[in-house]
Amino acid sequence: MSSGDFESGRTVPLLIPEPVWQEWKMNGVGAESLAELQAEHGAAVGYQFDWGQIIEEVFDDHPDTDSEDQQDLPRLALCWHFVLSGVYSEFLDGGGNLGELSDLATAFLAQAEQSRDELPQALLEDALPAYISFDEGNNISAFAICVLGQSNVSVARQWMSSYFIPGVLPLVIDRLREENDKASHIG
Repeated sequence: MSSGDFESGRTVPLLIPEPVWQEWKMNGVGAESLAELQAEHGAAVGYQFDWGQIIEEVFDDHPDTDSEDQQDLPRLALCWHFVLSGVYSEFLDGGGNLGELSDLATAFLAQAEQSRDELPQALLEDALPAYISFDEGNNISAFAICVLGQSNVSVARQWMSSYFIPGVLPLVIDRLREENDKASHIG
């Protein structure tokens, strides 16, 4: 997938990644539950990369409250759920699971988000724009990046494709692999 597809929002239908199926089988998920999970993720759209997928979840822009105080606040516009297929498989091979992978990934990203206050104003917008927040992913992803305000989606796509995906994500993946290697050698 090219960064142009991501920046323009040209999503494609996504298949459930192999490590997800592998963990479901390892956990003995029954046929009925598998059918429910497959139905839940069968309509997923997003972007396919060598390292995994980004599932795009778009939120309705209509107000969810009638309160005037809330109407001026930016609303959640979309979330990108990161499925790190290669690292996820490595966690499974090392005796870990998606929950552990997600906990580590969100902890690393929370550290970055907390350091937002320590950055000089000139670097802040490139490093971590105010309309971006990190969150736990859905039930098949390691983490999510959420965008507040519909007006920020276009610039958030550019930030993701020019800064986060090529610069930050490889660092996060490397740290996840290091932690998995440490945990694998201890067990």
